Amino acid sequence: MNFVKNHLNYTAVPVLVTAVLYFFFLLFSFNKYDPGIFPQAADYFANSEQVPSNLVVLPNSTWYDGQFYYRIALNPLTRDKEEFGIDIGSPRYRHQRIIYPLLGWVFSFGEPLLVVYSLIFVNFLILGLIGYLAGNYAQLSKRHAIWGLALSLYPGFIYTLSRDLVEITEAGLLLVGLLLLEKKKDTLASTFLSLAILAKETALLAAVALISQKKYWRVAIVPIAVYGIWQLLMNWWWQYGLDSSTRVNIGFPIVGIIKGYQIGYEPGRWNVAFGFLLLFFVFVLIGFQKSEAGKHIKTAWVFYAILLTCLTKNVWVESLAFLRAASLFYLTGTLILLKNRSPISFINFLVSIAFWTWLAIDWFNR
Repeated sequence: MNFVKNHLNYTAVPVLVTAVLYFFFLLFSFNKYDPGIFPQAADYFANSEQVPSNLVVLPNSTWYDGQFYYRIALNPLTRDKEEFGIDIGSPRYRHQRIIYPLLGWVFSFGEPLLVVYSLIFVNFLILGLIGYLAGNYAQLSKRHAIWGLALSLYPGFIYTLSRDLVEITEAGLLLVGLLLLEKKKDTLASTFLSLAILAKETALLAAVALISQKKYWRVAIVPIAVYGIWQLLMNWWWQYGLDSSTRVNIGFPIVGIIKGYQIGYEPGRWNVAFGFLLLFFVFVLIGFQKSEAGKHIKTAWVFYAILLTCLTKNVWVESLAFLRAASLFYLTGTLILLKNRSPISFINFLVSIAFWTWLAIDWFNR
């Protein structure tokens, strides 16, 4: 134990462990699935005769969101609802989350056949970055760097990685911003918070939470302004405002959870995943008051907890959806626990790693 404590307390440790575990997860995934299936493109939106040849189009389905980020990654400046044989669905709603597909385009060097691989690579790369950042945050909290695994091994990231989704990018950029705040680098923090919002709009709540501490109101102004300007630009770009995709995902508190449970889609996995989030909620409540985390982080966690309860059955119908939606709820809650010295933070660490392991194994048994 002393060897681990004294000689392995480096941010490289959570980076290495994170990289190895997700590498083997991807290796087993590629052994079972073609990489072209990751975007989950469906024939409802994609014409199999017109899409890039290495994209797998699933028959008789509408399937999942990754197909739209894949489509944007083929041409981030698209103004066409249909291009490359793929209909973008709700273009304004999808296009506002530009950072992840833009990075996919950059790492594909603009080559459509490489986008299938570049989107996976971007998520893998940012998971390693989260390991580094979380290890750094743990050290600032006077914890061993290995505690950073509590963030990089968030179980919901398994779904995000496997479906070419945006939550890993959003969490990574937000974590950069929050860590820069800890280091009193306000200008850079404001920049990365803005980028997090451009990755996914839910990061806006973390920026709004900064206003709870007067010293950070200047940091909050830029990302909030960036969000407003970006929304106006999207309105102009696509010639219409927010569509029904936003409204159908937000409703009255708790109702969506109840209806999602009643639908009973994959009840075994749903129950375990919901139980994990409920237990995590209890852990953070226990450690909340005595945590030395900043008021802005605690406020952000409350915002994300409220948002999570207000999501409709469209999100709560399956663990794939609600674990994705809980990413920042988990991130801010874990930052609170890292600055609490009670045993509850260690118990949460073990529970999170155990659930990640279970979900990774369960993923291959579907």
